[in-house]
Amino acid sequence: MERSFPAGRWKIGFNTWSFASLPLESALKHIRDAGFAEVEINADKTHLDPRVFPRSDLPSIRNLLDDLGLHPNSVHAPMSGVDLSAQSTDIKNRSIELIVKTLEYCRAIDCPILVVHPNNSNSIPLGREAMKKNSIENLKIIAEKAEDLGVKIALENMINVEGKRFGSRVSDLKEIIRSIGSPYLGICFDTGHANLLASSSNISIRDEIIDAKEYLWTLHIHDNDGSEDQHLPPGDGNIDWNMVVKALREADYKGVFMMEIREGEDPDSTAKRCLKIAAKIIQA
Repeated sequence: MERSFPAGRWKIGFNTWSFASLPLESALKHIRDAGFAEVEINADKTHLDPRVFPRSDLPSIRNLLDDLGLHPNSVHAPMSGVDLSAQSTDIKNRSIELIVKTLEYCRAIDCPILVVHPNNSNSIPLGREAMKKNSIENLKIIAEKAEDLGVKIALENMINVEGKRFGSRVSDLKEIIRSIGSPYLGICFDTGHANLLASSSNISIRDEIIDAKEYLWTLHIHDNDGSEDQHLPPGDGNIDWNMVVKALREADYKGVFMMEIREGEDPDSTAKRCLKIAAKIIQA
């Protein structure tokens, strides 16, 4: 069995979302068997979501990761029913509580990074300024918990909706990070989301990556044709991957080349294909 090693300068990882229909234990084994040594664990209504995964089973997952030789680079925090920019006190409190629980899950399996959406599209009617204010207030609370637990939070650039969504630009994420001032806040750069932004504006993926620079901790690597968030393997859409890799090197990125691919009919073949594609892209 082939295993993943640094290709160029980055290790290549794979998200368990590609095996969302399988139990977490099985998903991890399939990712290992595809040749990966780094993994991001999905925690939205499946796998490590505290709403569906018992806290008492966390030690067995930590042991399984060790046995498989898989390093948990990151966990993707719950998204469904979560909105850190909500005006509603009830939604805000429930969102904070769930994210904090997921941070505790990360700590229990020795995962260093939790990827978090800074807001939900449901809050777009509030306006960009209200979204920003609410996100900063709520993430400040979460960042304090992250510091206590020793788990970093990587904020993800979101899909822009008619130019109205705060958090779709790297500069938005940097506003949050600098306003809170915690060393436990950084960025997860999503290439697919950035491609949708670039397809509807004069903003380039390269410029967004360079702007993230010192805050860039992890990635969500996937492709699309510029029309919707398709989460395709690299090369199946219209992203210029040579440009992406060059920009990552220019930004001195030191994290994992983490792939986030939608589950298809044959996820095992897709995972193996993605590993080969990523190795080729990185070495180009």
